[in-house]
Amino acid sequence: MEADRLRAEAAELRAQLEEVRQQPAPDVGEYPPGHFHSPIPDMADVWAREETIFRSRTEIPGIDLRADEQVALMGELATLSREHPWTDGHELRYRFDNHMFARGDALALYGMLRRFQPSRVVEVGSGFSSALMLDTDDVHLDSRTRFTFIDPYPERLHGHLSDADRDRVTVIEERAELLDPKVFSDIEPADLLFIDSSHVSRIGSDVNFLFLEVLPQLPAGVLVHIHDIPWPFEYWRHWVAQGRYWNEAYLLRALLTDNPRFRMLWFSSYMLNVHRDQMNEVWPEFEADRGSGASLWMVTA
Repeated sequence: MEADRLRAEAAELRAQLEEVRQQPAPDVGEYPPGHFHSPIPDMADVWAREETIFRSRTEIPGIDLRADEQVALMGELATLSREHPWTDGHELRYRFDNHMFARGDALALYGMLRRFQPSRVVEVGSGFSSALMLDTDDVHLDSRTRFTFIDPYPERLHGHLSDADRDRVTVIEERAELLDPKVFSDIEPADLLFIDSSHVSRIGSDVNFLFLEVLPQLPAGVLVHIHDIPWPFEYWRHWVAQGRYWNEAYLLRALLTDNPRFRMLWFSSYMLNVHRDQMNEVWPEFEADRGSGASLWMVTA
């Protein structure tokens, strides 16, 4: 009887497999993944050229990294970060033991908020970074900062907000590229535009909208943060191996090349790679968590 049951199950599985095989292939357009004209890479080609693609670099043509200024700012941020309010008790909204916005970039964000004290924050993408900004505002900035959080999937954000928070912040549950442009045209000097996007440039995407429409029209003096940007504007091997075929970093590199409108303030991944000895000496807490450095900060000129 057991043998009959197994044969019946095997026959059913074969029938299901055949049914799957008869289904039409997913519509990927004229060019399938890996094709010369497809944005999804041929991974065999990537791994064949990985030493060239993922090579180490200390500079990028056309981009002024302002290394001396970053080193100086590192000292300021390191000093401020030692006053952070978060403990293992998780009394506040943010906590270090998360995998979305890790310790290093969290400490940098905390320091940037205290250093520049923006009057308004417009954040594209939300979650633990939002929680950290609200905590910092409460503890150090007298709850003066106005927050607008833009996220089509804000479930993580809502998990951090109290009833009192909902009365003082604006949450827009929509894709950034579908919003009234006034949301971004109202950004003023000394405000912070915090971008943690889909990371994908494609037809009609949020990345295209933010980089091609919003950033070029910002007034001078706006702080801009962009997350998940590795140095040297190339995605890490392990991310690519996981299937993260992102391309935002390439568009950002193009935007910054020979462009005096944007002045580099802080580039976590660059500092960790090119100035690691100084980072370890001045700010050892930054790299307490693996993957801590993926934030790029700049200011419009």
